[in-house]
Amino acid sequence: MKILGLNKMRGIIITNQDVGHNAYKIRRFTEEGNKLGISLTHIINDGSLAVIKNNNIVLKLPEADFIIYLDKDIYLARILERYGYRLFNKADFIKMCDDKMLTNIMCSNLGIKMPKTIAGPLFYSPILKEENLKFLSDVASELGFPLIVKKVYGSLGTGVYLVKNMQELTSLYTELCRQPLQFQEYISSSFGKSLRVLVINGKILGAFQRYNTEDFRSNFGSTAKSREFILTDKFIDIVNKIIKSFDVEYAGIDLLFGENDEPVLCEINSNAFFEEFEKTTKINVAEAFMKMVKRKMENEQK
Repeated sequence: MKILGLNKMRGIIITNQDVGHNAYKIRRFTEEGNKLGISLTHIINDGSLAVIKNNNIVLKLPEADFIIYLDKDIYLARILERYGYRLFNKADFIKMCDDKMLTNIMCSNLGIKMPKTIAGPLFYSPILKEENLKFLSDVASELGFPLIVKKVYGSLGTGVYLVKNMQELTSLYTELCRQPLQFQEYISSSFGKSLRVLVINGKILGAFQRYNTEDFRSNFGSTAKSREFILTDKFIDIVNKIIKSFDVEYAGIDLLFGENDEPVLCEINSNAFFEEFEKTTKINVAEAFMKMVKRKMENEQK
């Protein structure tokens, strides 16, 4: 894999089978990579790329210097790193961001303001009994109504529910109880609005505000819109706390607006889409990302 002696640096972009919004990222990374002398090959993770055979990892991939990993398959990410590939982002960071409950755990005790959060207990029995619902009373008592129920794994506003009373909470939990869940305090002052801050190589690149007059989720559906946002010191401070606490090579940090307009961490996205960001802010995200990749690969393989 260490083939940087060649005239052109080579990389692989890996996505899942539903390329979707990643199509824009693939095109932009390829465009900006070409300007820097980097060729990129897009490969879909269809489950056939890796096998552990005769006690060793065997891959079906072309030679490359690095991998831009746009999938959330943490097992393949760890296999690739175990084999020796350099991933952008690294598997540990992808895991922390993709698991929303793990994000809250890892960001606790760091002075990072977050909504009050409770992890849903994992449920394995085929039959949901009355006694399995008792903890919901503690959830309601601690968080109050309305409250937020989130699937731990999800994106683009899906799997996020605003629950108004105990009947809705019980009904929703009965439906979702076999999935990892978290319960959170509802930040009513941030109804339909949030902030996306983009970070590349441990530095703030820019920010934009998302807003939605029709839904409490700022990034959900056709009514979601965006506008550029100039970061104030209090927003810069919370992002810098995250940057200092983790190895942030690329992330979209989503913030809510607290009661006094103070920033409240919503989530961190290791695979943040940036089409809307580029169009809203006119900042060349793909260029900054590919320059980081080239610089790091050159420094790490000297």
